[in-house]
Amino acid sequence: MPSERNDSTCYEARSRMDCASQGYDLAKAAEMLERSSSEGGSEAQYLYSLFLLTGTSSAKDEVTAKELLTRSAASGCEDAALLQDEMERNGGADEIGELISLKFKGEQRNTDACRELFALYTEGRPPVKKDHRTAVRWYTVCAEEDDVHAQCTIGFMYLMGKGVGKDKDKALYWLMKASENGSADAMCHIGEMYEAGLCYTESDAKQAEKWYKLAADAGSTEAQYSLAAHYSVPKTKSYDPGRSHAYLEKAAAGGHGEAQYQLGMMYAYGKGVRRDEAKAIRLLESSCESGFQQAMVDYANMRYEGEVLEENAAIAAKWFEKAAANGNGYAQYALACMYGNGSHYEKNDGTAAKYFTEAAEMGEVNSQYCLGCLFYDGRGVEKSEKDAAMWFGQAAEQGHPGAGAFLGMLYVTGSGVEQDIEEGLRLLNASADSGYFEGQYYLGKLYMDGKYVGRNIPRAKRYLSLAAKQGDPDAKVLLERIKAERMR
Repeated sequence: MPSERNDSTCYEARSRMDCASQGYDLAKAAEMLERSSSEGGSEAQYLYSLFLLTGTSSAKDEVTAKELLTRSAASGCEDAALLQDEMERNGGADEIGELISLKFKGEQRNTDACRELFALYTEGRPPVKKDHRTAVRWYTVCAEEDDVHAQCTIGFMYLMGKGVGKDKDKALYWLMKASENGSADAMCHIGEMYEAGLCYTESDAKQAEKWYKLAADAGSTEAQYSLAAHYSVPKTKSYDPGRSHAYLEKAAAGGHGEAQYQLGMMYAYGKGVRRDEAKAIRLLESSCESGFQQAMVDYANMRYEGEVLEENAAIAAKWFEKAAANGNGYAQYALACMYGNGSHYEKNDGTAAKYFTEAAEMGEVNSQYCLGCLFYDGRGVEKSEKDAAMWFGQAAEQGHPGAGAFLGMLYVTGSGVEQDIEEGLRLLNASADSGYFEGQYYLGKLYMDGKYVGRNIPRAKRYLSLAAKQGDPDAKVLLERIKAERMR
């Protein structure tokens, strides 16, 4: 085991490596670390390997450096094990020379190098793997050197347990440091801690409000938005619509996307404020520009429908496209419908099928149903009753009554699935009982035809009448046929 003397020597060597120290002397540090390495100090072995790999204050010697890293890693030094792994994965020291130089500077407490190492390990940029634990280790150096962003970030990572174990004391230590240095984000994080009871903290609405106010006054739009929500809850002591609106306006003016969305919707519908279409459009456009997807979808819908805001299909298409590109299933569904109906775009079943597929694969139920219809009809895709049944099945599992009705008929007729009349009738009855007209129509037709179930005209009339009352023209035609047959 390393002796206390080794630990002391390594500590002194580190002080000599500190580039901000008056005693900064890499040659002296190398001499001390070489001696400590030979005596079995694992940390010294790791640090001295960096001298050897970079050829600093010693001849460059990759062979000896690798031996030292192996011994250091075997003794439990995580930094040595990590560097050894990175060298092996990337083909040797020469291939990651820039990373080794960065680490060597980082061990000298060079804050620029530590920031760069933090970014590398946080994002997992080559030649390293994403590793929040290592990222925290390097950014802590910056926090200790009074970097307010680092203090806030490290505090938040301890608060959330990201890369490190949750630690309320360390979280508060660094967040308080950052707050004292003027960080509105740090103040807001403390507010979040008390509001949500994060990191084993007992919820405390008063403390949360206090810290949110400090953060809001310091310019945090997130805190302003949180205060707007805090004062908006009816039947609570803090309920204050006026203050809520004031903070919502501040957050929106500061560029908070969700605040802009909520305020825009209020002006669009005149909820709690005088209706103002121009303000609503300005705020919702700003929210969309900020990347808030709910705004993109709702604003696009309103411009497409033209009931709440002035109709503009081009604007609707623009924001549906942006939301769809970000993987929003509803936006993909909306675009599919626009292409399928030839609304704004030239009608294109192939493009409609593409968007329906993207949304359906994400679980968007209406897209699953529509994709089933396309496969059944062979529109925009190759006709396939099997694929139709598969998509109808997925939609039916989510309770889509149309999919349940169509799938029911496929089971009854054995189209695309193994015939199962009992299961088909179960699905059709469930659809019809939910009030869905197609389920009622299909059941009525089955009982009228009598091919797959016993012919039962009274039951057929009952279901067809229910569908006809909902405006189904096909149901009305069959009712007239039954009436004509009775009159012969």
